[in-house]
Amino acid sequence: MENESEFVNLLVEIPGTVNDKFDSVAKEWQSCMTGDETIKRHASVRRMEKVPKCLLQTKKGRRNSDCYQPAVVSLGPYHHNKPGLAQAENYKLITLQEFCLSTKKHKDELYKDVFEVVHDARKCYIDGSTDAYSDREFCQMMLRDGCFIVFLMEGLTYGESKLLLTNEYLGLTEILNITRDIFLLENQIPFVVLQVLLKLKFPHDEGESILNGLFNYLNRGVVLAKIDKKVLKFIQPPLHLLELYRSYFILPSTTKKRTDYNYVKGNRYFASATELKAKWIFLDQAMDDNMTFHRRGWYGEVKVTRRAVSSYTKAIYLNMIAYEMCPHNPNDFRISSYVRVMKSLIMKESDVEELRNRKILVHCLGRDDEVVKMFDQIDIPPVNLFMFNQLRYEMGMLHNTKIKAWFWELFVTYFSSPWKALGLFIGTALLVLTLVQTHYTIKPPKGH
Repeated sequence: MENESEFVNLLVEIPGTVNDKFDSVAKEWQSCMTGDETIKRHASVRRMEKVPKCLLQTKKGRRNSDCYQPAVVSLGPYHHNKPGLAQAENYKLITLQEFCLSTKKHKDELYKDVFEVVHDARKCYIDGSTDAYSDREFCQMMLRDGCFIVFLMEGLTYGESKLLLTNEYLGLTEILNITRDIFLLENQIPFVVLQVLLKLKFPHDEGESILNGLFNYLNRGVVLAKIDKKVLKFIQPPLHLLELYRSYFILPSTTKKRTDYNYVKGNRYFASATELKAKWIFLDQAMDDNMTFHRRGWYGEVKVTRRAVSSYTKAIYLNMIAYEMCPHNPNDFRISSYVRVMKSLIMKESDVEELRNRKILVHCLGRDDEVVKMFDQIDIPPVNLFMFNQLRYEMGMLHNTKIKAWFWELFVTYFSSPWKALGLFIGTALLVLTLVQTHYTIKPPKGH
């Protein structure tokens, strides 16, 4: 269990500002943190940042440093030509050829299409990081990397033959690492490049179905046959694939927000899944990407969206958290807040079992304690104080009831299964018979 200090968040009250400039900044920050405006166009130019150094300087950050580094394939300039990733560079040429065959376009035609957005793509990276590449070299990099990503997305969703080809050239174990690699913060290519390729590959829906299938596979462990969610209907075009997945991952809370409940002084985090159950607050699977609370008279029900946990989940979570800490990005901390909640819900193996039984969590890590360890290893510096504020308040109304807890403890101990109930009945019957026998031994009936 984590130290109490890890759950203490900083609550800042901003007093009246001196001038209009600071007042506007304060209002912008407040609107972001309360969820009223989760995506805002900033005056500063957004860049594809690297992992903030503060995340790598903590004890957990140093242990998780490998989660920010590509294991199989480099995408973009930050890790280009890194030793140990050469085999994937050769495989990119195969995926490029497959893209040409499937779109019936020559490589030179694809090059011209991508070259039209090269200037915008180059501006997405940190100043100086692409100076070593001419426009032609940079365009070739974007084309190869983009075709590789599209090829992998097809393979993970609907293209079994593409996964077999990847397995033949790179090995089955590397497919999981590649899935992890395309969602690393420092291993992204600008989404404007992917948009060009998706339009060429899927002219009717511009890749909507493939992106939906990929994100549902990552979230729920299955590719849903019918998906109505519009991934590409965004307010502001995403900077890269990681940002798009983050916006798809979970919605900000849509419930009415309370301003009169200070959970920093009250409940600072959720109780675990089994503790909530003991308080008659039951978890159930949500049908959307949100987390809501419903009061059902004398008990409560928390709707939690289904999530899949695999060997690459920790790396993806860490990189989305790192992205939220970068400057000039949407700063509602929705992923950080969600992971903090999950860390609170999952404190021991029985919590994982409860989430599995409720079909909220599915994992392929072998043992339930591996899921506990995974969430414990994730460090969460910032959280959105308001994202689940109303949810915490409503749960707190039912949470602090000792009579319910005692009754539930009695039920779990003695009546949670027919065998426990039968054992209690037999034990009680034996106790009663023993007492009766003892009574008649001491005071036998008259006439005996």
